[in-house]
Amino acid sequence: MIALTWFLDLPRATDARLVRAHAARLGAALDDTDGLLAGVVGVAEAGVDGETRNRLALISLWGNSSRMAQFLWSDAVAGIERELARPSARLWSVTTARLDGKRIASPTHAGVSVTPAANHPLADRVAEHRGAADRAIAGRSTALSARGFDTASWEEVSVDVWTGRPRTYDGIVVPVASVHSSRAQ
Repeated sequence: MIALTWFLDLPRATDARLVRAHAARLGAALDDTDGLLAGVVGVAEAGVDGETRNRLALISLWGNSSRMAQFLWSDAVAGIERELARPSARLWSVTTARLDGKRIASPTHAGVSVTPAANHPLADRVAEHRGAADRAIAGRSTALSARGFDTASWEEVSVDVWTGRPRTYDGIVVPVASVHSSRAQ
């Protein structure tokens, strides 16, 4: 399993309608791509709900890289590159993912947290990832919890999606614009 994430920060003067239109096209492209396990498109608008910047975010989990690549080369992503900017995406090797089928239908916020590589055996870290994801999904508001590594740097990543804004979170949090999930693998 692979995670693809990006947070595209945009100038405050960027038209929010344009950002939301691109978010809608991203969602449609996710819906049209086989191999997606779960995808969240987020939009933050400067000055709304305490947001300090305009941001377009993508958090997605894929069954394989060829299906993910099909999405990356889609017209929706090309449009973002052409009209806004090229997103700087990160790829993660997912060690564990937990999904609450009922909560994922109506999440409000999503977040990604990256921490430096821990100096522990990877097998131990994977076991800790599983425990952390299990604890998170057992909470009353977590819809999706995934953990993994950037295998180039061994940084650890946490991806979380909630049905409410978390009180604290050591990472980037965005409001959810749309949610997309499983199609045939």
